[in-house]
Amino acid sequence: MSQTALIVEDDPGTRHVISATLATAGIESTFAETGADMWKLLETKPDVLILDLSLPDADGLELLRQLRQNSEIPVLIHSTRSDEIERIIGIEIGADDFLPKPCNMRELLARTRSLLRRSQIRNDSHSKVDARRLRFGDWTLDTASRELHHADGSPAPLGVSGYALLNAFLAHPFEPLSREKLSRVLKREYVPYDRIIDVHVSQIRRILGKQADGGAFIKTLRSQGYVFIAPVDILP
Repeated sequence: MSQTALIVEDDPGTRHVISATLATAGIESTFAETGADMWKLLETKPDVLILDLSLPDADGLELLRQLRQNSEIPVLIHSTRSDEIERIIGIEIGADDFLPKPCNMRELLARTRSLLRRSQIRNDSHSKVDARRLRFGDWTLDTASRELHHADGSPAPLGVSGYALLNAFLAHPFEPLSREKLSRVLKREYVPYDRIIDVHVSQIRRILGKQADGGAFIKTLRSQGYVFIAPVDILP
């Protein structure tokens, strides 16, 4: 079954180059030149979103913030607004990856395919018989629906990358996980000093808040990575 990328980009040359690159891997493309067009085309259920931050009618970060209120479609930001602050904000509000313009199109293709693979795993998990509910503190992660809920019943959207990382932590409580290993969880090539993993972990920490004793669920291990420091119960 073919997969489709929604490219939200107002520059026709960039749209053409991206779509031609994706086509080499059999990924079809649809195009939105504005934020308004993006909302319309999202109704066609694309598999991944490639988002420019500077659009004629909207700020891409605000579009992403609104999108994450009701959608977990994988999002790759591709923008000239690529300083560290913009990248951190983009990841924190729900982007799964960030590539600055200009970039190597092979890398963009690799990142897009990685997001599509993780999304497919998410969709396939609905039919797995070994799906579980993992409880820790006041939280429960349902691996069938890929949803995180607080004890009061309120949901907490994680996004594709946030879910993958939290699930990895819950599978290995009290076990140090290096940034390299966590990069493999996201099917990313490990690059020293790449802060994508750190930003995703920061986002998870902010969602989970503190444990009953006031400590964080995820502890930073200097020069090693991270460790999840709470008991995890498997519920029926």
